[in-house]
Amino acid sequence: MRRLLAAFICVLSLSSHAAMPQDRSLVRICDDGDEWPPFTYYRRVDGKPTQEIAGYSVEVISAILNKHGIPFQINLPPWKRCLGSIEAGESYVMALSASKNPDRERRFLFSQPYYQTHYYVFYAKSRFPQGLRLDSQADLNRYRLGGIKGYAYSNLAAVDKDKMTRAASYPELVKMMKAGRLDLFAEDVEVMAGLASIGALDVIDDPAVGRLPLPGANANPFHMIFSRKNPRGEALRQLVDAELETMRRSGQLARLLAKYVKR
Repeated sequence: MRRLLAAFICVLSLSSHAAMPQDRSLVRICDDGDEWPPFTYYRRVDGKPTQEIAGYSVEVISAILNKHGIPFQINLPPWKRCLGSIEAGESYVMALSASKNPDRERRFLFSQPYYQTHYYVFYAKSRFPQGLRLDSQADLNRYRLGGIKGYAYSNLAAVDKDKMTRAASYPELVKMMKAGRLDLFAEDVEVMAGLASIGALDVIDDPAVGRLPLPGANANPFHMIFSRKNPRGEALRQLVDAELETMRRSGQLARLLAKYVKR
């Protein structure tokens, strides 16, 4: 029994050390430069963005890395550059928010999901003065659907994403819709509300924009992603997963999310 207990303790010790990154050098983290509030965004002062990056995701990764004494830096470059750097194993080793699809799973390592969003359809009332009826997400294929360049829209399984009209940013997407270049778009209502809350873009209270929940769409799980090529990627993924589970069990994740997402 003593030998079995000693072997068990040894295995636990080795597993713990394997999950813990030994490298205490700076971790460079990126996320979408167009902001992803309330998860990642520039804090505003008097309505103007500062250089301070805030949000739910920032608080979560700060709690994890600070607990282990690992220094980090978060930047918000263009999303495509962020993903490209992580994939190549260059400057950035991880990003804070990404949804899964088969292509991304080949390119990146994923943490367990740590929040989820919900699709709503936003439409121009001038185009649909009597409102809009949708019975399923496949109905979106009947319209000129807009989206953001580089976004996966993984949960829109019934939508022909190759035919989407892509914009460079959310403000451009809304502008294109109001100009009649597209009919509607499906986006995460939490992010739309987050953009309104920081004064960046308000489609929630825009009298010219209607919205409704997208039928047949499940919640969108979001993950942190890590480099497959950078040797720190897997170690950081293991650490983040272990700490996310601890934060979930203790209720810390739910308390942090409640600060940013109002139900």
